[in-house]
Amino acid sequence: MELRQLEYFIQVCKSGSFTKAKEELGVTQPTLSQQIRVLEGEYNIQLFDRVSRGVEVTEAGKILLNKGNAIMNLLEEARNEIEGRNNSSGETISIGCCPAEMEYLAPFFMKFHQKYPNILLKIMDAEDAEKKVLEQQVDFGITAYPVSDDSVISTHLYRQEMALLVHSEHSLAKESSIPFQSLKQMNSIMFREQNKSLIDRYCFPYGFALKSIIETSATSVMMHWIRQGLGAALMPTSLLESLRDDSLRIVKLEGHIPYWDISLLYLNSVNMKSTTRLFIQEMDSYVREDEVNLLCSGN
Repeated sequence: MELRQLEYFIQVCKSGSFTKAKEELGVTQPTLSQQIRVLEGEYNIQLFDRVSRGVEVTEAGKILLNKGNAIMNLLEEARNEIEGRNNSSGETISIGCCPAEMEYLAPFFMKFHQKYPNILLKIMDAEDAEKKVLEQQVDFGITAYPVSDDSVISTHLYRQEMALLVHSEHSLAKESSIPFQSLKQMNSIMFREQNKSLIDRYCFPYGFALKSIIETSATSVMMHWIRQGLGAALMPTSLLESLRDDSLRIVKLEGHIPYWDISLLYLNSVNMKSTTRLFIQEMDSYVREDEVNLLCSGN
């Protein structure tokens, strides 16, 4: 079977008649009919039934149509990826990312660079990612906040839950999990300043507010203080699960668990660059693969 024959077959299926299909394809009817007969002869099956309005696909034809569409889609994906590689030399993708997600997404940025070394990734801190996307200061925004402008497309990436990180000699170190309300009794807690409004929102229904001894955007600073036995820190579980440090312990929260949903933002445009499509595809693939790995590991 030749791809041309498959293309002709799919077009006849779409058009519902040989007459319309030949016009769409720009070929003569004898040529089209002859190629379909060759295809039927190769599989020794009838692909179409003649009806008053034109033709209908047979059950066998439906199987070929389904598989044929899958083949054509794969070829289109390959074409897009090759086009992205060939045309991306010297191109730049700018990303405004909320600081809290920088460390979690660092492996993705590295993987993307290794796969597309000719594309320059320009990554910057951006608390208001939507504004930077709207003003076209960046191509993409990564944020936990909902969008307010219809011209910005928001695609959900993943959910970040919070957990406690404590020193191995902390009073909670032997606990695998504690109720969220137990945080009320803690007077030496740290959290990233980007998480403050989220944590306040979760504490409000229980009638308390957490007062932190440190608020910082630097995860390394909090971990240093915890290693000094200074207290506990509320942090995203995605950053904690990869920890390999005998001096630290993770204590999960039960019930009312603070979380935020992370989304990828970009402008709604009909003239999307091939590198832009490429980045969206790679980001989606990376996130889905990470979800599968977490499920397989039992987390």
